[in-house]
Amino acid sequence: MNLYEIMMEHYAPKDSQKGIHTYLAAKSDEEVYEWIAAEKKTKDDRKIYNSWKLSEEDTYEIYNDNYDVIGEETFKERMIRLKGDMNDEDEDFSDLYYGKTIIGWELVKENITEKEIEVLKSVGVAVEVSA
Repeated sequence: MNLYEIMMEHYAPKDSQKGIHTYLAAKSDEEVYEWIAAEKKTKDDRKIYNSWKLSEEDTYEIYNDNYDVIGEETFKERMIRLKGDMNDEDEDFSDLYYGKTIIGWELVKENITEKEIEVLKSVGVAVEVSA
């Protein structure tokens, strides 16, 4: 298992927030994506609301250094490569009437043990475990 930090940023016309949502123990970036896309709950019952499942059929062009199209990738492949839409330079913030929440993740530690996860939980760190 690896330990990932799940981060969120919310942008709205009158308010913005940024922070760590939770930590997740998962085997891979793909498991992190699946956990986020399923809108899992954390200990305090806050859900990660996103439209990732609605976007999974979207495709994106892949460009080389000369901006020639060299292929396509799915939304899921793109989010896994970027480690979330928080790291997407092409994210659109033009229509924020209702606000927008973006999510990203970062690898904190590889090969974390069950004992280390239990220690983190015992000191109050919210650590979810991917199924």
